[in-house]
Amino acid sequence: LKAQNPESIFPGLKKDVVPENNKEAGDEYKLLFKQFLSELTKLAHKDLNTELWFEHFDNLVMRFTSAIPAARVKNVIPDVSLYDHLATTSAIAAAIYLFHETNGTLDEASVKNRSEEKFLVISGDFNGIQNYIFSGFGDTRKYRSKLLRGRSFSVSLLSELAADMLCKKIGLPHSSVILNAGGRFSILAPNTEKSVNAVNKVKEIVNKWLIERTYGETCISLSMVSAACRDFETNAFPAGRDSTNNGFSALWERVIHAMDETKFSKIDLEKYGGAVKNYLDGFCNDLTPSICPLCGKRAAKRDCKQDDFNICAMCRDHIFLGENLVKENKVVIAKSGMQIKGRKLLDPVFGEYQLFFPKEEPDDFKDAGQIVKYWSIGSNLFSENLDDADKIVTAKYINGYVPVYSEADLYEENEHKKKDEDQEKKEPGTPKTFNDIALMARVSDGASETKKGVEALAVLKADVDNLGLLMACGLRENLYTISRLATLSRQMNNYFAVYLPYFLESNFKFNDIYTVFAGGDDLFLLGPWNRITELAAELEKSFKTYVCKNSDIHFSAGITLHKPHTPVDVFANACESALETSKNGGRNSITLFNQTVKWTEFYELKKVSDELDNWLQEGWISSVFLYKINDFINMAEEERVILEENQTEIHLDDMACTKWRSLLKYSVERNVALKAARAVRDEKVKYVGSKIAEWLDIYRAKLRIPLWIIQYNRR
Repeated sequence: LKAQNPESIFPGLKKDVVPENNKEAGDEYKLLFKQFLSELTKLAHKDLNTELWFEHFDNLVMRFTSAIPAARVKNVIPDVSLYDHLATTSAIAAAIYLFHETNGTLDEASVKNRSEEKFLVISGDFNGIQNYIFSGFGDTRKYRSKLLRGRSFSVSLLSELAADMLCKKIGLPHSSVILNAGGRFSILAPNTEKSVNAVNKVKEIVNKWLIERTYGETCISLSMVSAACRDFETNAFPAGRDSTNNGFSALWERVIHAMDETKFSKIDLEKYGGAVKNYLDGFCNDLTPSICPLCGKRAAKRDCKQDDFNICAMCRDHIFLGENLVKENKVVIAKSGMQIKGRKLLDPVFGEYQLFFPKEEPDDFKDAGQIVKYWSIGSNLFSENLDDADKIVTAKYINGYVPVYSEADLYEENEHKKKDEDQEKKEPGTPKTFNDIALMARVSDGASETKKGVEALAVLKADVDNLGLLMACGLRENLYTISRLATLSRQMNNYFAVYLPYFLESNFKFNDIYTVFAGGDDLFLLGPWNRITELAAELEKSFKTYVCKNSDIHFSAGITLHKPHTPVDVFANACESALETSKNGGRNSITLFNQTVKWTEFYELKKVSDELDNWLQEGWISSVFLYKINDFINMAEEERVILEENQTEIHLDDMACTKWRSLLKYSVERNVALKAARAVRDEKVKYVGSKIAEWLDIYRAKLRIPLWIIQYNRR
């Protein structure tokens, strides 16, 4: 029973977290409430912008009540948080009120009518996220990390602001957005002509803006489903209640179906189909180059200069975001007409939202009424990190973690005169370049100060298996309610958006891993190749703990290795392919070095790696012999393929691979423990030979995973 933070969101054993008696339980509630009241007095914008204050208040309530059960009466299952109960109830109330207020039916009989379709469930989905973040980085590498950071943040930003625009045009508070994670959102609105018109208008504004800049590669699809009050009920009806409707599970199935349908008609082809109108007219041919060298798609602008060349407004804004997101802790989104000092977006989002990083304190704005969002996005998100004088604003978990240079990093670089192909200006607090992140993969060579190992990046992409099935069927039909769905969605997002960045920042071993995005049910990370492989195992274990070791909830991952100068779209596509291989291999798996294994096998192979490394340290085997094992792996894998094909005949030329056992025995005898005494050596030779043969029999090509990890660390 604590305020939300990266550690308190994890479940605990009953004996550790449940108070021994009612007095202790009461004291816990009192302490929590006292902390809540203390922070309530610190909320910003109280007398300046009520709507903005309410968003801060909502966020505060979420942090302090998300671990409190909504009900503990009699046999009620306490699996819905008080926050999700409050939030969904207020969203329902707002929609019902606006429906009746619009129709002039604010009377008791009309309000109690449970069969009238009073609701409109509006869903939004950002389509083309991968293209938006990774495609078209041109020839320059100098701004890759900033562009990647800015574009990743923009995905969440655009989804947030599309939902905000809908709420404002309908007349709803922000709390009517009942789900919002991973580029998707759902809004509970009144089923009125105004709501339908608002959806159509926002769809036109948002997608016209996106199509003009991304030429159809990305858009935000919007769908609508009408519903009655009884559609939000479960199938566990009390006696005498109408039990003919299918309840909330059927409603949500309709919502998902409507979202899927919109994916096939995302763009109005009558309006936007064919060649892009006036595309060439936007170019200034006297600029060199006239096309933006960073995206290779949009026209470079005369008033948009980066260093000594011109770029497009969108790439400039992404660089602007990428530079400042790691330096600043607060971000403000205001109406585009607000007078702003300092740097801001050149191209306001959807033409209506301006973004900047404030220098003033939250309550120091004279025109605070023009502010739409005021977010805390840095590492200083939790109440225990706040100073007494700090004003509290909405904590938004959409920034992730980015490794930055410290004074020590720059000192070490000057000492070793490292060359960086990214050529970015380096100073304390700026993001580390991909080249320097790759350099962190080197490991110390024992007692000497020299480092060895392959300087390479690894990209890790992972997502929860069968999430759609989990959200649709993870709750029993008689427990399937909007508040439980909201709780489940928020808890899933918390692991990736709240816990993961904290874990990377607080764990020294993983300080050099870059969060491209993490939220909803997936993550995309980039870092030193050997740290990424270690992190994958750590995350699988912690996620298992997070879901109470539920064997039906797990994730799959794909890891690929690259040189630091590899184009971003290349490693993104490679990693996506590796993740798909894990999914196609039965899920609950990881793919590394083109080998797909279950997580249980991955941990077994880690033990193999430890034993091989120990043999090297003890001098039982040499690095040369270690490389020879690759040949035996290839032969053992060829043998497996022949045996599994169940051929009626096997050609003699294909039989050579079956000799790997005898060749292995010969090689072990010639290479293992050469400096040991004869009696001891015989035991070691026998042990090493039998272990390698056993591993080859069990794992075949999968043995490349532990073998190559050792080789890459020692190269």
